[in-house]
Amino acid sequence: MGPIQLVVFDMAGTTVDDTGNRVLTCLIETARIHNLPGTREELNALMGMNKREVFEMLAARQLSGHSDTAHKLAEEALATFVDQMKAAYSQHVAPIDGAEETFAFLKERSIKVALDTGFDSIIGGIILDRLGWLGRYVDCAVFSSDVSRGRPAPFMIFRAMGQLDVQDVRQVMKLGDSPADLDEGSNAGCGEVIGVLSGAHTATTLGRYRHTRLIPSVAALPSLF
Repeated sequence: MGPIQLVVFDMAGTTVDDTGNRVLTCLIETARIHNLPGTREELNALMGMNKREVFEMLAARQLSGHSDTAHKLAEEALATFVDQMKAAYSQHVAPIDGAEETFAFLKERSIKVALDTGFDSIIGGIILDRLGWLGRYVDCAVFSSDVSRGRPAPFMIFRAMGQLDVQDVRQVMKLGDSPADLDEGSNAGCGEVIGVLSGAHTATTLGRYRHTRLIPSVAALPSLF
């Protein structure tokens, strides 16, 4: 593994505990409430993406040729999803086992740590407020609402690089539990694109996407250095 200046971690399922698949459950329930298309497997494949873009896509499928109505439906679905996630995270927010130890390991070696997520600043902000990571373990956090397009576009990684003055994307590692995470890292040109198996996807699923490594969880990351 080449020299790494920055590691960009996903949140839910990668560094933030998602026991019970709360994110997917809320996504499925929101789709049901608003009569949006998508099986459990299809919705699971959209995990990690910008949720506004997800609901725009689902609403467009449901109401093709009715763009204004579809946009309104997507906004209503997004509001429902945000409310459900706020309720879920008000009950329980915890790190994935080994996440904080991994952050500390990197910080001790002067490697910068960033978070990025398919959540907007409302849900992501709740998580960070509860965990108290910013300034202690994490140098910056980028939410999907901070950029023009979320994953699989590489813009959140580029924003983190700009905030932390990292100039060579080959010295950036991207780590996440979804296909969208791996595509994001590959589209950015990261030197390392690592899938973790602590979230909603298996090695078989993640193995179909470009990556450099698959590891059981974030706790295994220090062993690569």
